[in-house]
Amino acid sequence: MPNATETRYRLIESIVGDLHRIHKSLHRYIGWGLQGLPVTPAQALVLRMIKRQPGTTVSEMARRGMMTKSNISVLVDRLCREGLLEKKADQTDQRLTRLYLTAGGQKILAEIAARHMTTTRAALAGLNDEQLARVADSMQLLLRTLNTNPACRGDE
Repeated sequence: MPNATETRYRLIESIVGDLHRIHKSLHRYIGWGLQGLPVTPAQALVLRMIKRQPGTTVSEMARRGMMTKSNISVLVDRLCREGLLEKKADQTDQRLTRLYLTAGGQKILAEIAARHMTTTRAALAGLNDEQLARVADSMQLLLRTLNTNPACRGDE
């Protein structure tokens, strides 16, 4: 019979494994939802970040995001070439380049949002309201717990 420490270790391993499988499943799901659109999942993430904070810089996005500055720069350049983003020099500090969605970028994000809502509802249709509430509560608890750790927040 496992002791309390072993049981805790197994539970933590199970959570980490489940999170990995959820991440992979969501990555496939996001890719599926973008089929036929001229953006990759990573490009869609950059567009969403800029929508939430218009005028952000590549450095600011790297500090907030899950990508390196060089990866974001490559994605931003591609999105600019596609006409979905535009770069503008900061009015007070010409060394800074600010990023903004174009009308095309806004249109793509609206399409992504519509698809996301439809497919998310379908994907989670197997859960009743009580189950959805328990999953949401558990996710919030896990996020709060992780956010108390500087390494998880990226503060190091």
